[in-house]
Amino acid sequence: MQQESNLRYTQYHLTHPIPDENHIENVFESFITEYKQFRMNVPIGCITDKCSKKQKEKIDLSLFCGAGGYLYLYLRIYEFVKGLSSEMQQKCTKGLSDQELSEFYNPETFLQLALRQYQALQIEIKKDSNISFFMSSSTIYLLGTDLFYYMKDKENFKKCTMEVLSSFSEIVAQPEKYEQELLYGIPGYLYNLLRLHKKYSNEQDPYQLDLSSHVHTLCQIICKFVGKDVMKCDFHNRQYFGAVHGILGVIQMLLLSYETCKEYFHLKNEQGLLEMLDSIQKTLDQLIKLYYQNGNIPSSIQNLNNLKLYQFCHGISGAIAPLLKAYQIFNKQDYLDAAIHMSENLYKFGMIKKGFGLCHGIPGNSYGFMQLYRLMGNEKQRQYAYQFLQYKKNVYVYNEIKNFPFNDRYLIEVSDQPFSLMIGSVGDMCAMMDFIDYKGMPGFEI
Repeated sequence: MQQESNLRYTQYHLTHPIPDENHIENVFESFITEYKQFRMNVPIGCITDKCSKKQKEKIDLSLFCGAGGYLYLYLRIYEFVKGLSSEMQQKCTKGLSDQELSEFYNPETFLQLALRQYQALQIEIKKDSNISFFMSSSTIYLLGTDLFYYMKDKENFKKCTMEVLSSFSEIVAQPEKYEQELLYGIPGYLYNLLRLHKKYSNEQDPYQLDLSSHVHTLCQIICKFVGKDVMKCDFHNRQYFGAVHGILGVIQMLLLSYETCKEYFHLKNEQGLLEMLDSIQKTLDQLIKLYYQNGNIPSSIQNLNNLKLYQFCHGISGAIAPLLKAYQIFNKQDYLDAAIHMSENLYKFGMIKKGFGLCHGIPGNSYGFMQLYRLMGNEKQRQYAYQFLQYKKNVYVYNEIKNFPFNDRYLIEVSDQPFSLMIGSVGDMCAMMDFIDYKGMPGFEI
């Protein structure tokens, strides 16, 4: 592939695979190791972005790198523990003493931790200009809907849903104020509504929420800004392709919207729907062509020669999920073939020396393999994911990461926010739980 020699500076291909025995047991043990480190360093009710030593902590409620991620973790572990079969629980014991084992497999433990974390964060929520799942402090209310649903607290459930929906009218009234990308923009807010609709549209009162109309309205707004035919995602004077800042993230949200609210979309505006689906396919076709020419998807149209970013936020790692969703919707073999081809290149170059986190790290890249495994059942993809999730156990790889002079990092050897969702261990733990019992990549799947 092009520029392969240059990739060696930022990428590392795993040449010493970790043995594949005891997949689940070993991943669970790694999860417990990370969780114990998290509890030692992040107190319950923490409202700051726990940082590496060279940074000053600040109040940050965001899920991306702040304290919102701690709440997300407790809720995710609650769902994980509650959903595991007794057979799977017997496999998932490594790293826990007998006393710790009984506490861990009591879902109420994590529900109470989540409640205490929510109460601390809720006091600090202030109206901000951010609207997206990853960046807005109001995402705490989105997580609150799950918390109070689990607790059967209908009053607080209703309050949280009203807070999440309060931004909708402002977005509809002045959509030009907002970006059209996942991290900061309207597609990131659309994810919030999709999450609510998917989980609660089939519930009984008082927990029933049908947001089909809201979802359809936001999709119309997004399509108006990204255009017809080949869609474009403009952010900071660049036309980005990737999942976090680019058109792949937008397409993922549009496809999830169509899949989730299909009947409403067809009834509401058949012609507009056909135009949206046609534009999605034309855009994906162009991106696939670009990929086969280069072996990766560049970060932007202004930087077509930058092919070294094999990570979720930019590049093929974030392309696999939307391609698989498009394959399921359009039944177009090209999309599945491209996703499989990308996974092989991701395995080759995705053990990146940046290392940490979901956004631009190795655990984030593991999701591409897991997404393919769930659809195809190919054990090779599961093995790829396993190796990426066990990267810290490969001494050579881990030393390469810790010594890599990543210019955007304050302190070599650790992540800037080492316990965060998107660039720290919370994201790593989510990926490990998803390896055992898949729920979906945070902020990208529902």
